[in-house]
Amino acid sequence: MRIQSITIYPIKSLGPVHVQEAWVEPAGLRGDRRYMLVDAQHQFITQRTRPELTRFAIEQQEGGFLVKDLLSQSHKFLAHELPLGSLLKVKIWDDEVMASEVLDDWSAWFSALLGEPCFLVLQDPTHIRSISEKYQTQGSQQSSFADALPILLSSEASFEAVAERLAEELNPLRFRVNVIVSGSEAFEEDTWAEIQIGESQNWKGAKPCARCSLVNVNPADGTKNDSTLRALASFRTFGNKVYFGQQFVPISMGKIQVGDPVRPIQMKDAVY
Repeated sequence: MRIQSITIYPIKSLGPVHVQEAWVEPAGLRGDRRYMLVDAQHQFITQRTRPELTRFAIEQQEGGFLVKDLLSQSHKFLAHELPLGSLLKVKIWDDEVMASEVLDDWSAWFSALLGEPCFLVLQDPTHIRSISEKYQTQGSQQSSFADALPILLSSEASFEAVAERLAEELNPLRFRVNVIVSGSEAFEEDTWAEIQIGESQNWKGAKPCARCSLVNVNPADGTKNDSTLRALASFRTFGNKVYFGQQFVPISMGKIQVGDPVRPIQMKDAVY
């Protein structure tokens, strides 16, 4: 088995960036979901309720990311080194964490395009988002602005199994997975308690990923229909939840790249 693809989402719920390699940090892949949009109440904004966020494409460039609004063609460069404002207490699901507002008119830019007050925030390294103790490893006790744990992994075969039930082509970006692995059986990743990537990277298979209506949003244009979640639910519902993919927490830090071998070194029972 090998890594087939690596994808990061620099701003939560906005466009993907496909990379050939990535550095693994305690909060997940470097550059993945470190930024987030929040509303006037500092509540996180996602495609679940605002599918129009698919209008924002992100391109990795030297020194940062180019963020482009595909509707207006307006664009703005998000440099890695930008002035930061005051700390805001932001809410993501049941977590409250302090984050820094990104200055350089980023909040105003997004507010104007989305037609509502919002703020672009960046995770503050001194205020980590802690994860449950049962998922912590010697290398990580924290997460990014991901929905839950730092890294989401699935297999090429699992996507193919859903596409077969759907009876049409399936865009993997609907599931916003970080790492796709080739060469495994469908949903084999459910049983991986720990994996080794390359010669030195170890990740803990912490828990399966429960899916919601976000998978029904077409990442190409923001349109919605319930066919994807319905197809998935037809054979992946366990205990009133629909599962796809495994959430991982890094044990060791370092670099991964497309083509790296993936080897399970500890197994566990699947959710079913």
